Amino acid sequence: MSRAAMEAAFLATTYRVETPERSFDLRIGVASAGFDEFLCRQAVSLGKPAAAGPAGAAIGWGIVTAYNPGERLSEHQNEIRQRRLRERIAASAGACFAASNLPDADAHWPVEPSYLVLPVDEQRLAALGREFCQLAVVYGETGLAPRLLWL
Repeated sequence: MSRAAMEAAFLATTYRVETPERSFDLRIGVASAGFDEFLCRQAVSLGKPAAAGPAGAAIGWGIVTAYNPGERLSEHQNEIRQRRLRERIAASAGACFAASNLPDADAHWPVEPSYLVLPVDEQRLAALGREFCQLAVVYGETGLAPRLLWL
């Protein structure tokens, strides 16, 4: 599949994050004030700066999966890879929430389990994505729309 087709598939996906507060449906290129507020509350609970913008540091976050790196794997293989990803995330000092990558109705992609990781910077998120052979991950910061980070 060409990069243009891959990008179209990523853009035709809703990235749903499940938190104890509520679910957030995120899209590439679309900022979410409610999600930013959630991130700021999480930052406070992690002892990180809670303000974004000129008065404070932005909070970096990412969505990453270990499913189907470059090809379709069996459900069992994907589950093993996803558990390993969860263990890698848990070994860091940040927070992690379950997420799902939901293709638009006309897409030919399966729903993929994923994780929201925060706080995280681009380099660390890219390293996680590369470790699990992903083509791209979703990266965002408070105050900005999420974007694809090609690996």
